[in-house]
Amino acid sequence: MYGEHWINIDGLNEWDVSIEKVVGGFIWLGFSRDNPERMLCISSDKATIFDCQKGTITTVECDYDEGELIAIVNGLNEEISIAGQYGGSLPSESGYGEKVTSVSKDVFEYGMNLVRESVSFWTNKGTEQLIYDGYKPYIYGFSYDGNYFVFADDAGITVLKRNTSNE
Repeated sequence: MYGEHWINIDGLNEWDVSIEKVVGGFIWLGFSRDNPERMLCISSDKATIFDCQKGTITTVECDYDEGELIAIVNGLNEEISIAGQYGGSLPSESGYGEKVTSVSKDVFEYGMNLVRESVSFWTNKGTEQLIYDGYKPYIYGFSYDGNYFVFADDAGITVLKRNTSNE
């Protein structure tokens, strides 16, 4: 935990926290290409749409294929590419100059081999900000339009949105 949040947002002045939510049984997530402010989150319990701009969450019905890594949500007329700890990926660059990078290392702790990962967020000014250092997160990356960033680990999901008032 970094202050009030699960990731370190200090120095990310052009980004605001939109949603921070515990998601028990997290499996997959994916951003809509047609409505990039909408993010699908699939857990073992239910599927929800996060409105990353408004900060709201709505339960939805969806079908998904873990082999093809796609989901279809009732009410949205598109296939959403999904990603999570079992496969898939999200864009690592925003298209506005920001990017996320990571360094993984194997560690032997508690009598077993584990993976730790350090994740850095690079601002569009070229400044590196370490946002996470811990056990391997599930998934992280940008929406297709680059205006939202998501980070999911066993604590929950943090969604950041671009602060347009700073532009």
